[in-house]
Amino acid sequence: MFLYSLAFVFFLFALIAAFKMESPVKGALFVLSLVGVCGVLYLFILFPGISGLSVASMLVIFILRQSKK
Repeated sequence: MFLYSLAFVFFLFALIAAFKMESPVKGALFVLSLVGVCGVLYLFILFPGISGLSVASMLVIFILRQSKK
């Protein structure tokens, strides 16, 4: 029960931060990126083992490619 309330408070703060951004498009992209990151983390938890390792390796490759630009 504590994790559900913690997640609710996190998303509440994320929505407040999205509405405080300078344009609605940036707020919507912020919320979409949070949903994407949480979805990937959920898949990482849901499928441990080989598939979790593949998700983690894809994240590492994505992060390393972003730092080269």
